[in-house]
Amino acid sequence: MPMMGGHHAISGTAAWMALAGTATVRGHEAGLGLWDLSSGQVLAGAVVATGAALLPDIDHPSATISRSGGLLTRMLTRTVSRAARHRGATHTLLAVVVFTALAAVVNSLDWQVRVPVLGEIEAGAALLVTILCALGARALKTVAGRLLPWVVGLIAGLVVAATAPDTSIWLPAAVAVGTLTHLVGDLLTTDGIPFPTWPLTFTPPKRFASPLWQRSGDLAVPVLGDAGSAREWLLCTVLTGYAVLTTAATLATAPEVLVL
Repeated sequence: MPMMGGHHAISGTAAWMALAGTATVRGHEAGLGLWDLSSGQVLAGAVVATGAALLPDIDHPSATISRSGGLLTRMLTRTVSRAARHRGATHTLLAVVVFTALAAVVNSLDWQVRVPVLGEIEAGAALLVTILCALGARALKTVAGRLLPWVVGLIAGLVVAATAPDTSIWLPAAVAVGTLTHLVGDLLTTDGIPFPTWPLTFTPPKRFASPLWQRSGDLAVPVLGDAGSAREWLLCTVLTGYAVLTTAATLATAPEVLVL
């Protein structure tokens, strides 16, 4: 089985903070700082990566993403599931490229709207942050109900518009990190993911098929076992601790967020 939704979400947060963060925790640098980002942009990217880590499950009618937007998301996930099957096309490197490209396109739209207090903001970027934050909040169960995650998402979108308006680099990068982290998570479970070169796939001869290279052509490195295993919970507990520590350390160095 694939990794659980909440675990995908926190994995996306942790992966982003590890790659993009520059915070110091107990005197040690806790992130690689791959991009030249402000603290506000790092935090905004963490929100996006958390939600983006759920996007590949758009092919699963029972996934968190399906339950997050009512009838609209249920219909969307059912349609994608019929066309691509679960852990099919949306769980591939090609899908990561597509999701990232779509984020870049939305980000590049010159769609300005005027918001009281904040002034003009990039509505496309704010909308994308709103959706992904709502998905992440729902998956992590940080807020309850169907409406409240979207309220939280909208607030996050507006805060991002105010604190990290230049989204040209970090927003598509965060989508890429989140979706790629999802693939890595499922690769570590027993079901695995489609062959990396999908739609061109290779299947092993019957006598060479194994849990690592399955008869279907899927690949797995099932160190976590099935979804919900004790090993998965242990890993995600560690990732949660890391994400909380690095987020708190980054927040302490983000005056533009603290002022809001």
